[in-house]
Amino acid sequence: MRFIRLAGPALALCAALLFAGAPAHAQSGVTVTRATLGNGMRIVVVRDTLAPVVTTMLNYDVGSDEESIDGEAHALEHMMFRGSNTLSSSQLMDAISITGGAFDADTQDAVTQYYFTVPSQYLDIALHAERSRATGLSLATAQWDQERGAITQEVTQDNSNALYRLFTKMLGRTLGGTPYAKNGLGTVYGFAHQVTMPRLRAFYRAWYHPNNAVYVIVGDVNAKQTIAKVKSLFGNIPAAKLPARPAVKLSPLKSVVYRDTSDQPYTAVMLGYRMPGYSSPDYAASQILGDVLNSPRSNLYNLVATGKALGVGMQAQTFQRAGLGLVLGFVPVTTKPETIDRAMRAVIDGYRKTGVPADLVAAAKRREIAQLAFNANSIEGLAFEWSQAIAVQGLSSPDAMKAAFEHVTTADVDRVLRTYLDNAHVVAAYAVPKNAGAVSAGSGSMAKENNLIPPSKHQPLPSWASSVLAHLHVPNKTLAPVSMTLPNGVRLIVQRETVSPTVVVSGEIANNPFVQEPAAERGINDLTTALFPFGTTTYDRLAYQAQLDKIAATVNAGTSFGLQVLAKDFDRGVQLLADDELHPAFSPQSFAVVKMQQVGAMKGEMTSPDYLAQVALNDALYPLGDPMRNFSTLKTVSSLTLADVKQWYATAYRPDLTSIVVIGDVTPEQARAAFMKYFGGWHAEGPKPDVFPPAVALNAPSQVVVPAQGRVQSSVQLVELADVHRKDAAWAPLQLANTALTGGFYSSILYHDLREVHGYAYAVGSRLSAGKVRSTFTVQYACDPQNIVPAENLVVADLRELQAHPLSNEALLRAKALLLGDVPIRQASYDGVTSLLLGYAADGLPLDQYETDAQAFLNATPASVQAAFAKYVRPQSFVRVVTGPGPK
Repeated sequence: MRFIRLAGPALALCAALLFAGAPAHAQSGVTVTRATLGNGMRIVVVRDTLAPVVTTMLNYDVGSDEESIDGEAHALEHMMFRGSNTLSSSQLMDAISITGGAFDADTQDAVTQYYFTVPSQYLDIALHAERSRATGLSLATAQWDQERGAITQEVTQDNSNALYRLFTKMLGRTLGGTPYAKNGLGTVYGFAHQVTMPRLRAFYRAWYHPNNAVYVIVGDVNAKQTIAKVKSLFGNIPAAKLPARPAVKLSPLKSVVYRDTSDQPYTAVMLGYRMPGYSSPDYAASQILGDVLNSPRSNLYNLVATGKALGVGMQAQTFQRAGLGLVLGFVPVTTKPETIDRAMRAVIDGYRKTGVPADLVAAAKRREIAQLAFNANSIEGLAFEWSQAIAVQGLSSPDAMKAAFEHVTTADVDRVLRTYLDNAHVVAAYAVPKNAGAVSAGSGSMAKENNLIPPSKHQPLPSWASSVLAHLHVPNKTLAPVSMTLPNGVRLIVQRETVSPTVVVSGEIANNPFVQEPAAERGINDLTTALFPFGTTTYDRLAYQAQLDKIAATVNAGTSFGLQVLAKDFDRGVQLLADDELHPAFSPQSFAVVKMQQVGAMKGEMTSPDYLAQVALNDALYPLGDPMRNFSTLKTVSSLTLADVKQWYATAYRPDLTSIVVIGDVTPEQARAAFMKYFGGWHAEGPKPDVFPPAVALNAPSQVVVPAQGRVQSSVQLVELADVHRKDAAWAPLQLANTALTGGFYSSILYHDLREVHGYAYAVGSRLSAGKVRSTFTVQYACDPQNIVPAENLVVADLRELQAHPLSNEALLRAKALLLGDVPIRQASYDGVTSLLLGYAADGLPLDQYETDAQAFLNATPASVQAAFAKYVRPQSFVRVVTGPGPK
């Protein structure tokens, strides 16, 4: 589960079932219907027809603010997945996984959210699953004893990050004495000795009631029918008197500097300021202030543009009555933290003296209001936006912020800046790396044969979910992309959608720097990409950004490029995208700045654990001389010239290697006209470069340990090369096997064994990455050092079991159902559609490949899955890379 620290107000609940009259209209193609049950549960149904998918999000108005022991709310969130009096944990996991759906939860300071995303046809399953734990949660001591191990792993994972450790100290200092300062994640000691089952039962009985909940349901559903279903399932739960909420009393703020040692490739500095909360009349202006400081035209970003920082920005962690604003700066490891600290404070002091530019305030307001339209472009994302607005911020809808933003003036922003961003009371934190840059051959034994596999018990599905497996079929086609090739070779793919008045463009130039970069110019691709934000031949850096601000558009350029723009400004947006992508300035001045930044970043990168782990992995997987072992070095980056950049751009940036997907409120004809106008003059010279490495022999097993400063938990990668490719017939049965391994949370083999039974790891993942030429199979998890080898033993044993014995018919059906249900879910956002279509284009597959894949899943048998897994997966040939403490 994800843990987030955010704030929200108490929910005002009504006493009777009330409809809000005619549905309210938010974004284009989106309608909203509201109701309140007699027991006080509020329901909001937002109809979004982007895809036949629905997200249900039940928000309980309780979080870490209300707990007496750190981690109680978080622990209860975990136990909500352990079953109830009417539904076992196995049945809960199986019922949702067979829909292909995603599910998760997060604990915040004032709200705990539980959500399911499933195909719309399975809405009943999501509602029944949620109802099963709304009352009668099992909360068995034995289950908590198991879950304690997993949640402890989550704590040690976060505590291995220096920035998180510093953030918790800053939060405690800035908001000390209030519930907001609590460590809502919990502690290792607390979960071992203080968070007990009687406490969890009491917390559940006190707060988990319908009059303390709001149910947000977003997707392609009938609103009145959905509300009627919710009423029939939840309407008989009685309301209850709620305990008093804790008081919030802010203490005087005193300045301090915290320091910690990190394992990152850069030095990080955070300046913390107490900010207004959601209930403050200054909240909207504080949001605009953050946008102004984050603008590429701000004096803060100018620290990057002039080479004084690698990155800067402002973020806020907001609660109901207060917040923590963070101004962040990242510099090379050779720069002292005090240097960027002084520079950022000087920017704040400068704006306090002169005020912020009025045009940046106007641009920020346009962008905030435009973002409301983009919210409809993801069903799950829209559910989060509505839950955030209603359950956390106490608003009627996300659009309620529109009026607040419209009323913000430059004077308001200046007043908020001078009131809250006071350097005399700043709480600062420095995370300075101390990386040894070492790699060892590893310690501890490799995994051995282990036949002690805990049995995975799957109880019969409940009646409301049992019919799914009997009616599996290829999902109905909902995409109708139009594909065309422009005269210069650009492939343009257009999917028209009208759920919002927006357009999203995503493009990809086929490339592989490992293969393409000359030996003496390693790093040229990254340096070139970093130059795009520095202006074009038409506009300098600031003028270009001003043009984007006028239409509230976002552009990114490089071998991966894109555009987000309101539909009415589509033509101008494509023009600006083309100006950046096809006519970068590449000036000597910007080259000098960017090269200095790249060299500075490389000095930290080459000793950072994550970089060393990737180098060690590639060295172990591939033979000497293989292009995948060609990493950039300080020497190669230092020797790069502006002429090298221009030559690389001319060679690698080619229209005949480019695919572009356009999705949104634009016709194929309009899209073609715009791209012909602005990209039609782009031409390639010379032969196409080879972007694929040669075939390679399979790897031998090995182990590597990369120490990481400050980490108490180890990240483990088990990776091997696999002699299978995306177009092979074995791809589908291998995906089914992989789904059985880690798809469906506790319903899956590895989650059941590593997390549910043993508590070795908080999360475990596996994937088959199949390409045209090379493929890898990976299992990864994070755990305490003493659990590295026992967890690997279980992984290897489970893989061998899949090779030695076929999956049961029921287990295979569950894997098929999950993959089939995932088809519409992958298409339930603009980003999901563009990623899907670009991936098919890159692999040379039809744009409706998902239908072919779905049929292949249906055709697979237990024997074909077993045979493919036995042939292509080699359990004893993993390269094990441990980042952090080695095995004990």
